[in-house]
Amino acid sequence: MQIFIVFLSLTILAFSQKTGRDPRLVGKWVILFSKDANGEIIKDEFYGESYLETYTKDGKLILDAQFLRDDLKRNGITEPLEFSLIPTFSWKTMNNETIEIFASEDSRQNRYGFSGDTLIFGYSNGYMRYLLKRK
Repeated sequence: MQIFIVFLSLTILAFSQKTGRDPRLVGKWVILFSKDANGEIIKDEFYGESYLETYTKDGKLILDAQFLRDDLKRNGITEPLEFSLIPTFSWKTMNNETIEIFASEDSRQNRYGFSGDTLIFGYSNGYMRYLLKRK
């Protein structure tokens, strides 16, 4: 009987941590900076711009419209941003350590964690991205 109780407890724990949406991610996050694999801050076109990423509790990821406008300009496109062409993104988390972002038929997974009110994403190439929770 004890083996059954242990097995049942482990099964419940495994299912409760499988997939969902970590509520700690929900909200608006200001992009602070990124670091390369050597731990050096990357001072690229995104550095210091304070773009926002919004994670909703129903699983939508909303990118800052100003980021999209600036990205178009960086790529030589001067026409106004057509909001109907903005891709839609969704997200879910696994085991409170991995986030999966979905866009159309593509998806990617990254590790994430927190240090106080800072969200940290870790990428497979060793880069890290830091975002601050907006109050």
